[in-house]
Amino acid sequence: MTYPLSRLTRISAATSAVAILASASPALAQSGDEFEPEGGVYVSVLAGVTSPSDNEFEGVQAPVAPSPGTAGAPASVDVGFDEEFYGAVALGYRIPKRVFGIFQPSIEVEFSRTSPDVSNGSFNGGSQTFSGNFDVNTYSVNYQSDIRWSNNQRVIPFLGGGIGIADVDANAQYFPNNGATAPTFAVTGSDQALSLHSNAGLTFVINDNFDLNTRVRYQRVSGLDFERRFIAGTNDAFNADVSGDYETVSVLAGVRFRF
Repeated sequence: MTYPLSRLTRISAATSAVAILASASPALAQSGDEFEPEGGVYVSVLAGVTSPSDNEFEGVQAPVAPSPGTAGAPASVDVGFDEEFYGAVALGYRIPKRVFGIFQPSIEVEFSRTSPDVSNGSFNGGSQTFSGNFDVNTYSVNYQSDIRWSNNQRVIPFLGGGIGIADVDANAQYFPNNGATAPTFAVTGSDQALSLHSNAGLTFVINDNFDLNTRVRYQRVSGLDFERRFIAGTNDAFNADVSGDYETVSVLAGVRFRF
């Protein structure tokens, strides 16, 4: 899998910053006071850009007339995505505990949404023009560990992750490159599957109630099942069940209000 240079640069820069601050000595703190964790409820809102990987959805053909195809033959669709807006909102609770001396945990429930456009791909290894999009709505339970060494610390690195369910609606249509002005096949359907994500980022404390934060997130949704259908003209005929995963890396920034 090959990532664009700009994407690698964003990921490398953000993760390097987290690693440097996480390994820094307490001398970086603005105060020598030992950190005393305080708990509380918070609400956070995040927004940014997500960059899904090209993914392959595979199956076995079982065409129903008038769909063309050969029963038992491979059904393969490579789907390529554009970068797209990503938004999330979460309700969380900071636990008033220290773990291993410098970590303060939080738990939260989160809803996130993105709808990347389909811009390229291939049907059974051929050359086609693609359109459409995937709607991805994710409901997750997250865990986050702030790295703390002082009560007056203004920049707080954090690591974390989440597990949940992603509801994915597929609508990838493809046109043969023969001058056709209407799609001939589509990957369609809705499926729910396990979603896992991991985060690394920085929180910037503004005052007693408001924080700003930025993060890099990797998300993987595994085991999605859709249908490949023949939709030329007025047709809508089954061709194959296809399965695959959805993976993306997002760069996000947001605000957190602490009650």
